[in-house]
Amino acid sequence: MNIINKSESTMCSDVFYGDITLNGNKISVSDHIKNEEHNYRMTTKCRAGFQVIKDYEGDVEGLIQHISKHTTVVEMEHKNDDGTSYWFHVLTTKGGKWHSIDKSILEKLTVGDMHQAFSKMIDWNLWKQLNTKTWADKAFIKNAA
Repeated sequence: MNIINKSESTMCSDVFYGDITLNGNKISVSDHIKNEEHNYRMTTKCRAGFQVIKDYEGDVEGLIQHISKHTTVVEMEHKNDDGTSYWFHVLTTKGGKWHSIDKSILEKLTVGDMHQAFSKMIDWNLWKQLNTKTWADKAFIKNAA
């Protein structure tokens, strides 16, 4: 079961891969990561209200372990063959709700990850359709019955 509405537009690319609908809100989905190792940079809001920047190098599973409910932006570095690099947003949030997320992150998130880091994005009706039973089940991929 694919919950991502893939864009059929001529503008469709890794940046505008598609969207998902959670709790009635449309969220933009990109496809930059492609389950490879990258350099990531996260911006998190601390209790005092200022931004803290943290770097991480690795895969998506490790990235998810570094994301908290206070994370506002996650960027990924894409290096070109000529040595130049660009940073792409792979997760943006405001007030604990997603505005955009990468497809690879969606595929790796578990129900437990959602409860810990993204409690405002929980969609019980979607999880019923995906056969989630435990916190270890995937939150956005069809689970075995």
